Amino acid sequence: MKILNIAIFGYGTVGKSTVDILEKNNSNNNINIKYIAVRNIHDNSKIHDNSKISGIFTDNHDDIWNDPSINVIIELIGGMKIAKDIIYKAIETNRHIITANKAVLAEFGNEIFALAKKNNVTVGFEASVAGGIPIIQTLQNHFSLGKINKIEGILNGTCNYMLSNLENDTSLSYSDVLKNAQDKGFAESNPSADVDGWDSAAKIAILSSLCFGIDIPKITDFEVEGISNITSEKIEEAQKQNKKIRLIGSAEKIENNNSRIKISVRPEIIDQKNLLYSVNGSDNMIIIHHEYLGEISLKGAGAGGYATAMSVISDIIRL
Repeated sequence: MKILNIAIFGYGTVGKSTVDILEKNNSNNNINIKYIAVRNIHDNSKIHDNSKISGIFTDNHDDIWNDPSINVIIELIGGMKIAKDIIYKAIETNRHIITANKAVLAEFGNEIFALAKKNNVTVGFEASVAGGIPIIQTLQNHFSLGKINKIEGILNGTCNYMLSNLENDTSLSYSDVLKNAQDKGFAESNPSADVDGWDSAAKIAILSSLCFGIDIPKITDFEVEGISNITSEKIEEAQKQNKKIRLIGSAEKIENNNSRIKISVRPEIIDQKNLLYSVNGSDNMIIIHHEYLGEISLKGAGAGGYATAMSVISDIIRL
């Protein structure tokens, strides 16, 4: 039985959830968490109260890189520079890397995947798109025949939560629903990546690469519009027509235009015939339009500690 000796960088919501699930479900004892890297080991708020793992925290990354037994790195710190450095160093030192970082992959994914192939290691990134929805493995494993014509979806739980709240109470303003989302932990204190559409853009860029066999496109090369201009008046106008406004990311192959891929993120008015009409709150949904299978949809928790952790763990199990 293959033993996976793991180092986890980051012990926030997803990191804690990943450790918790593995502690409770690792019956084969083949997944061994040897290190959890945190910013400051003296910050007791970050240390797990379970004595079984209290001795594996470190704030010295060299402890990890100098341990030859470590064969899997899990990057869950978010952000850009430090996360990118961890991903590259893992690959360069011939360790498998699992990440939930869609921003790094959207910006540097083409280089990362090429380097991983050269070094014969795996990049697991199921958790980078749509939380607990298994969209990455679905696209990688289940469409070997026939072609995907289009992929579209609600890819950001923060925006969908805010739009749903505006629908439920049109007396609320955009500022009201944003503050509510922040109070409930759905939105960051600086929510621009979510509400301006860039989070969805990174995700649809990654998905378009998998669907159409292209390099991951730069998110500055296609249309990206967020929800900051959506008012309660616009919501009410849509409701009068039994319609909803949803922030939708889409990528579609335009056959009559030299097979160009049209990618966009923008608010769209949709009716009840659209499967995305049923998606409320912080849920995500992705629809794949396939040559032979028609429409295939996956819906579920697009964010949250345990949902995202399940995707991280699915990548571990595949190694």
